[in-house]
Amino acid sequence: MLTEDHPLEYLDFEAVIPEGNYGAGPMIAWDRGRVRYLETTAEEGLVKGKLDFILTGFKLNGRFALIETGSRQGKGSKEDGRQWLLVKKQDDFAAKRDIIVEEPRSILGGLTIDELFQRETLAHELVQAAADAGAAQSNIKAETLTPMLCATEGGRLDDPERLYELKLDGVRIVADKHAQAVALRYRNGRSATAAYPEIARAVAALAPDRVVLDGEIVAFDDEGRPSFHKLGPRIHAERPLDVLRVQGEVPVTYVVFDVLALGDRDLTCLSLSERKALLARVVQGRGLLRSLDHITGNGELLMNFCREKRLEGVVAKRVASTYRPGPARGDDWIKIKCDRDDEFVVIGWMTGKGTRKHLGALCVASHGPDGLRYRGRVGSGLDDANINALLPRLAELATPKFPGVGGIPAEAKDAHWIEPELVVSVRFQGFTPDAHLRHPVFRGLRHDIAPDACRAMPPDELLALHAAERANAPDGSANAPDGSETSAHGSETSAHVAAESELDASDAGTSTRVITPTRVKVTNRDKVFWPDEGYTKGDLIEYYAAVAPAMLPFLADRPVVMVRYPDGIRGKSFYQWNVPQGTPDWLRRTMLRDSSDPDKREKVVFLVDDIDALIYLANLGTIPLHVLACREETREQCDFLTVDFDIGEHPFERAVVLALALKDILDEIGLVGYPKTSGQKGLHVLVPLGPGVGFEAAKILCELFGQLVVARHPKLCTLERRVDQRHGKALVDIGQTGPSRTIVAPYSVRAWPGATVSTPLYWQEVHVALDPKRFTLLTAPTRLAESGDPLLGLLDQTPDIASAVAKLEKLHAKGR
Repeated sequence: MLTEDHPLEYLDFEAVIPEGNYGAGPMIAWDRGRVRYLETTAEEGLVKGKLDFILTGFKLNGRFALIETGSRQGKGSKEDGRQWLLVKKQDDFAAKRDIIVEEPRSILGGLTIDELFQRETLAHELVQAAADAGAAQSNIKAETLTPMLCATEGGRLDDPERLYELKLDGVRIVADKHAQAVALRYRNGRSATAAYPEIARAVAALAPDRVVLDGEIVAFDDEGRPSFHKLGPRIHAERPLDVLRVQGEVPVTYVVFDVLALGDRDLTCLSLSERKALLARVVQGRGLLRSLDHITGNGELLMNFCREKRLEGVVAKRVASTYRPGPARGDDWIKIKCDRDDEFVVIGWMTGKGTRKHLGALCVASHGPDGLRYRGRVGSGLDDANINALLPRLAELATPKFPGVGGIPAEAKDAHWIEPELVVSVRFQGFTPDAHLRHPVFRGLRHDIAPDACRAMPPDELLALHAAERANAPDGSANAPDGSETSAHGSETSAHVAAESELDASDAGTSTRVITPTRVKVTNRDKVFWPDEGYTKGDLIEYYAAVAPAMLPFLADRPVVMVRYPDGIRGKSFYQWNVPQGTPDWLRRTMLRDSSDPDKREKVVFLVDDIDALIYLANLGTIPLHVLACREETREQCDFLTVDFDIGEHPFERAVVLALALKDILDEIGLVGYPKTSGQKGLHVLVPLGPGVGFEAAKILCELFGQLVVARHPKLCTLERRVDQRHGKALVDIGQTGPSRTIVAPYSVRAWPGATVSTPLYWQEVHVALDPKRFTLLTAPTRLAESGDPLLGLLDQTPDIASAVAKLEKLHAKGR
């Protein structure tokens, strides 16, 4: 059936839509992928009544057609053009099967439509199963956990006490879900959430409120093999728009091989077989998340398959083993590879010939018993994209001295040397007698591995190193050096998001020009304010410069309160009303007396009316700006009232339902509301009051709105401010309106993971699939340039307050 356009957020929305909303009932994402139209465009096909296309999805693949069938009502009826027949064309993917019956599960959370209604019950049963298996009641700290690592020697393919899995060629990821919040982390603890948003969304859709998973994110090549090379664009995409682009070009899957926590239960003390049984119940779909299959007792068949299909190899895991976090290695998990891959430090480079004249090969090294040892040249596998990415870094790190120990090898006498800071992944077939790599192939840059952790070496050097470590260890034994282990299931590369210090909307495909302040000396521009994302103070400043045209009209003549984070979001923070000493005279300020202050002390506060003032505050480490609802010349008048929907730990859709209820009330009485995200978990609705309305009248109006919203949704919300008295309901916060009450200003960045922004919305964007995490320091300027400012007109409204109050009183008298 042809339906009206849906918000894009519905592409990955999965929940039971509340009654009274469009499409009420359960909704899962059944399949996902790409479409390629044949013969005509989609628009032309709709007119002609026939669409031919190819689907490439998790479930649907191959050629299909949509053919308009007309309607029973006949041409010209309102149903005309809505009914179409979906036809599967004969090709290699065609089969006589009912795919909806055979594969009913979501490609996100793995639930069926019926199971959505039982989500809480299913989650409870999983936690109970973990408890019955003997899992300890403990809160595992995934943010500090180093994943379990493999030994590289001593593996057998016929051990009856082990199971055998494919060794994957991807990036190692630990996924940690708390309610709707999901953190993806690389092996070294760096955040990967922004690089793989679709995987984070899929993990969020799992039934348990708390789950910790271990696995690898992989990209499959055209033959269905995990390909680290194909994954490369996802690894290197940093900006959100780049991530969005490559997300369509390079689909990825999170292949999960272990579960470490369920609810309040720590599963690391359980045996691998018990964890695998629980994992099979947690990850059931075959979409963005998949549980990795295994063979028990005999890995020879799987290894032969790997050799035939040119896969990496297998991992042999002891069935009875518990989960032992790294960085120490043990023999419970052992990698058995067809070929070998490892990490090496780049110490130089050589020119080539023809199209490779600028860079023919890299000279690589690793740390051996006597220091940084030259291991050979790597040229195979370098493509134009890799060369273009490497050349600037090689130039920056140039040094006249050979960085390794010993003399310069004859094969590298014409090399250009660099400081040993770059790390690369190399596939090779062992070492030659002179300790050089045999048949090396470049695989990619490794941003997550430290140079001193590159310790691949021939067996004789390894034995010498271990002997020296045992001799020096107090108890005669020693673990491998911290960080020297390779991934349990192959390589992983940090896609750490490091925002560009120059935020120019032209990078995002727009022509908006960033205005540069002229009176502010920016200091410590490269100081990191958001450690997980790598966003800096300079990024914050450039953001405020980009949104200044929309933000400044709202801030004009309005007293501003700073919330300062001099050392970023993980450092100390404080509210600051008063202008700091030493502030330049050109910055405007005003005297303010807080009527709620018993001492009636005066404050000298900022007025922000130009871009230089905005940048000055950001340079002080101000992340969000809070504002009063009055202006300097009309301090007793309330320009707008604010209703804040504080949902706590409830799903965001609850805030949406309540905000839409308020919109209905406003529509009924003739007032207009302007919604915006809080930038954290809630929604704000600003209601302009026009000139001449005092704060006491505004507070009464706000309270009446709150009472009516609660009356319409008594099971969902309350006006009770005390958390212990809310009984699990969301708070309709009507206390944000008053002469000394501030709200976070529209377009303010929040000191919150992801650098989310308090973003104004159009009402048509306020629906149950709305995801406030999409609006960030990097995405908000582009959104503003493309969609305009939803707050336009807010401060120009002149509503008929007397008429609205009369209608409001009637609604209140009816209790609705």
